[in-house]
Amino acid sequence: MSILVRLGALIVAAAVVGCEAGRQADIAVSTRAVGEHADVVVEVATAALRRGTIAQRISAPGSVAARRESRIGAEISGRIVRVLVSEGDRVDAGAPLFEIDPAPFQMAVRQAAARLDVTHADRLQISADLGRADALHRESLLSQQEVQRLSTALAVAQAREREAAEAVELARHNLERTVVTAPYAGSIAERLADEGTTALVQPQTIVVVLQETVELEARAAIPESQMALVRVGDPALVRVEGLPEPVRTQVAAVSDTIDAATRTYLVKMAVPNPGHRIKAGVFAHVEIEPQGAADVVLAPRDALRVEDGRTRLLLVRAGRVETVPIEVGAVSDAFAEILAGAAAGEIAIVGEAARTIAPGVPVRIVGAPAPAPPS
Repeated sequence: MSILVRLGALIVAAAVVGCEAGRQADIAVSTRAVGEHADVVVEVATAALRRGTIAQRISAPGSVAARRESRIGAEISGRIVRVLVSEGDRVDAGAPLFEIDPAPFQMAVRQAAARLDVTHADRLQISADLGRADALHRESLLSQQEVQRLSTALAVAQAREREAAEAVELARHNLERTVVTAPYAGSIAERLADEGTTALVQPQTIVVVLQETVELEARAAIPESQMALVRVGDPALVRVEGLPEPVRTQVAAVSDTIDAATRTYLVKMAVPNPGHRIKAGVFAHVEIEPQGAADVVLAPRDALRVEDGRTRLLLVRAGRVETVPIEVGAVSDAFAEILAGAAAGEIAIVGEAARTIAPGVPVRIVGAPAPAPPS
């Protein structure tokens, strides 16, 4: 029995010694692995931050509208006898659109002309009476008071004649206004009244809606964050579905007012429309190319790392990765303007490593740092 006890004790002691040796071996392997990992140097692609010029292209949805739109009605009241246009018709400036019954206005011209004839005859009669009165007064056969009365009557007659002449001109003008013409060349967008309708001045009866379509206008709402970038004269592209190429134009007007609901401001661009290929009201995509910022610090866009709402650059300093928070200005397709946080000449990590590598890791630059764009 004692032999069995001693044998079991020996087996237990051997097992303990074996376990301790295994643990010491694992510790040695782990320590060696940590040391090897600490010595690992990661190869990275980089780019040097340089000074240069950058232009940020601004894109925004928009629409194409008529540059001018007029709701045309009668300037005088009367019955419409002819509407000479229909929806979709194209008209030149001065082309007749519709006509009011001219008969009442023709009679008004004749009446005004008759009144003018009467006042003209009255003036001639009074003028002749005044001449005879002056002769009688010189012979002391007529009082001075009577001469003065006739002089006053002549002045009144002259005034009435001028008034009658103006009435004739007004009657003729109203007659001319029975034919309503297009104020500019364009297209008829709507026809709202037909023959037989009584056109009123107050409230005005709208007969047709005219749109200027020879040259249209693109309108886009730009975010207020980009308010300082857009200027009148900046080049722009207007892309319209159905056209193979964008329309090249420039900014014609920039609103000074921010829309309180959308926090945007309105920008307008002229859109030439030869052949009337573009219809007013279509959707468009607008791209504006503001004037570039000159002599600014530039970094490649693939060097930017965005985390927790902050933008950073991973710079190579003393052979290791250092994360630097930055402030970004204008952004183009390939580059970003660095307003603060990094200076020209510093080396930034680019590509996939800029998004995955950890700060503090030792790195080795692959090749020479890629240059930023020239000034």
